[in-house]
Amino acid sequence: MAKILVVDDDKPLCEIIQDWLTYEEHVVEVAHGGVDCWQRLQNQDYDLVILDWDLPDLNGIDVLKRYRQSGGTIPIIMLTGKTAVEDKVTGLDTGASDYLPKPFHMKELSVRIRTALRNAGVARKSVPKPLGSGNEKVLRAGNLVGTTLAGRYEFLEILGEGGLSIVFKARNPRLHKLVAIKMLRASELKEDSRARFEREALAISRLDHANIITVYDFGITENDHPYMVMEYLPGKTLEDLIDEQDRIPLRAGLDFMLQAADALAHAHEMGVLHRDIKPSNIMVKQVAGREPLVKILDFGLAKFTGRDSVRFRRLTRPSQILGSPLYISPERINGQQADERSDIYSLGCVLFETVTGYPPHCGDTTVEIMYKHLQEPPLTLAEARPEVKFPSGLQPLLSRLLEKDPNKRPQTVREVRDELERIARNLKIGEARG
Repeated sequence: MAKILVVDDDKPLCEIIQDWLTYEEHVVEVAHGGVDCWQRLQNQDYDLVILDWDLPDLNGIDVLKRYRQSGGTIPIIMLTGKTAVEDKVTGLDTGASDYLPKPFHMKELSVRIRTALRNAGVARKSVPKPLGSGNEKVLRAGNLVGTTLAGRYEFLEILGEGGLSIVFKARNPRLHKLVAIKMLRASELKEDSRARFEREALAISRLDHANIITVYDFGITENDHPYMVMEYLPGKTLEDLIDEQDRIPLRAGLDFMLQAADALAHAHEMGVLHRDIKPSNIMVKQVAGREPLVKILDFGLAKFTGRDSVRFRRLTRPSQILGSPLYISPERINGQQADERSDIYSLGCVLFETVTGYPPHCGDTTVEIMYKHLQEPPLTLAEARPEVKFPSGLQPLLSRLLEKDPNKRPQTVREVRDELERIARNLKIGEARG
């Protein structure tokens, strides 16, 4: 097995080459431009490069010349539509190990790769066989072919994709257990992204609570991609349920928020701020024969409040606003330090939306919403849902949670949880009395 970089702006051709070489048990990465190729050559180790001549930003011949001048020695096969003898001479004189004009047969490319690797003294390595079948595209999405991780878990499908990461559904065949595996995207392997990913894994692993997602493992694949293995949660997010039901019925909504508050209180007591509490980060797991179980997800913006805060303190620049506009606290919009009370404000926004179906501050633009967080009073329950009779203590609690001044909010989530429990208990008593 060799680690091979294929560089060509013809994406269908790249996919064909990648499939062929993957079948031959090579680890294959793809780039579609000369600049991307050059950056990869600076930051990663490859056994061989297949390089097109005509690329959109930096010609392959210029990449080859620059690479050889910098002392690079790995074999490079020029794969190009230039068939003139003069072009072949130029390519070989510039430092190409071989020169293969298009069109070509994949078997010929395979022979030339084997020859180039043999001449370079690259030993064929054993490669873990990926588990499962028919999941080649899923494996390619995470650059997982040839990795130990793909030999331990059967990758089944992509559960979700974000700007920074991708989440897979996978199966541990030895335990007959489904898991979720989160990985950084290939385009996000920068130092700060890696540090955030590590911080997320450390934050979740520090927490041991029934209402917080569990991390089983964290590591880095042979292809240099950080990953974390987490529990798989079948169910829907709170955001999904609100969209489907318009609003969550009071009794269920209060129960969901009680569980979320209990989890968040545990996180704070363990020195972890979430900083992105919102309905899409709260999963509601249906459990047969039991009440639904709430799980807090995605600690990607988490912050440590103890000694570990020094280790990760440079990940957020002072002027940088991180979070979701509908749920972010006024002090964070103003660039002030987040603390437990910032999470409490976000929890208040989620509580309001859960029982009414609307966020407490609405607007057509992010700027408008943030202005309202800073300057305008939030909607009241009566304004949002005049047709609903809410428990008497719920509006006073929400008013405190959504105070602009952090000092006027409840100072701990335990206080919030206890008040929610009292309101839920009185609601049940009222329902029992009819």
